[in-house]
Amino acid sequence: MGAVKVPQHLELEDVIAWGLGPVDLLCVAAGALFGWWFYLALPADPVLRVIAATPPALMGLALGVLRLGELALRDWLGMLVAYALRARVLTTGGGS
Repeated sequence: MGAVKVPQHLELEDVIAWGLGPVDLLCVAAGALFGWWFYLALPADPVLRVIAATPPALMGLALGVLRLGELALRDWLGMLVAYALRARVLTTGGGS
């Protein structure tokens, strides 16, 4: 059996299921679990429980599935937070 040349320069993301990678699936699963927990924890009517459980489930789905360009929504949010928390330094013109 001859040697096979495997390209090493490719940076491909692993796909586990439905075209989603591990972090994508974790976001979707975490959103579903939080939504289910809210549904079970609230002692209200079923309609109110569904209304309370929907936002975490949708947030997990959005963070796991939505992509803007080649980046996931969670990457865009991470860049936005990093930009907002950056050190601000005022530099003024002036000479020596």
